[in-house]
Amino acid sequence: MPAQVPPGFTRGPIIFMGPLIDARAAERMLQSFWDEAGSYGARVLIVAAASADGAQAEHMRTWFAENEVDSVEILPVTSRQSAHDPALVAMVDAATGILITDGSPLRFAATLGGTPVAQAIRRANARGRVVAGVGQGGAVLCQHIIVHDTAVEAGPLLHRALVRFAPGLGLVNRITLDCDEEAGSHFRTHLPRLLTAVAYNPFLIGVALDPNTGIVLYANSTLEVFGPGNALVVDGWRIEYSSIAEGDNNAALSVTGAQIHNLGQGFTFNLDTHLAEQPPESEIPQAGYEAYTSF
Repeated sequence: MPAQVPPGFTRGPIIFMGPLIDARAAERMLQSFWDEAGSYGARVLIVAAASADGAQAEHMRTWFAENEVDSVEILPVTSRQSAHDPALVAMVDAATGILITDGSPLRFAATLGGTPVAQAIRRANARGRVVAGVGQGGAVLCQHIIVHDTAVEAGPLLHRALVRFAPGLGLVNRITLDCDEEAGSHFRTHLPRLLTAVAYNPFLIGVALDPNTGIVLYANSTLEVFGPGNALVVDGWRIEYSSIAEGDNNAALSVTGAQIHNLGQGFTFNLDTHLAEQPPESEIPQAGYEAYTSF
């Protein structure tokens, strides 16, 4: 469950970014985080626990420094033991924006899960701080991390063994995220996994992101899409029937009633009302809009 919001506070935005594979688009995505974190007054903390190396974290630190934030640091967490260090917890508490780099969500969870640093990240968001995750690193912000094994993807389009779940940080318990670096793969790879995920638990709302595209989830339970690509939203709330509990792991899976939305820039989806809405007509991108907007 998400951390309880203390009296007098409003939960901070949660930003999920697709893989940043285009330099120009990546700068615009980071600009969105920069704005939410306080712009020139931002105190940015980069957490690279999901990454095998620190290259992306160093690149981001350089970008934020060049854009004149108040401060930018990389959290020096290298093990579960270091994640118990009060000095690192203090770094999280002092940040106005926390950014988790791309990488393995399982590596992140195995390193930070249940530690004081993880608790501090949850507490920071409950107290109004923005927390963002890039690529697969964003999956750790969810309570349910989708774990998939390409070795079992052959066979029926949908089957129970297509996904497993691992516990994440739990900043949000309604969304589960699935993304990779291949653009336009929503209906070939993401849709089967997300349909399987919501069949396991129709409470979940599955989201997949194109590269260089993101969503921001606000305290009012509304998510908004930003960037040049699409967000695929699979909503299990209206599922009428699924065969998830029948047959063996590789048996073809039947699901009826799930809702699917493919949303572009400015579209919103509310987790409580389950309604997707287009942006006001004046905000719908027109041809050549890239020259006049941040995307």
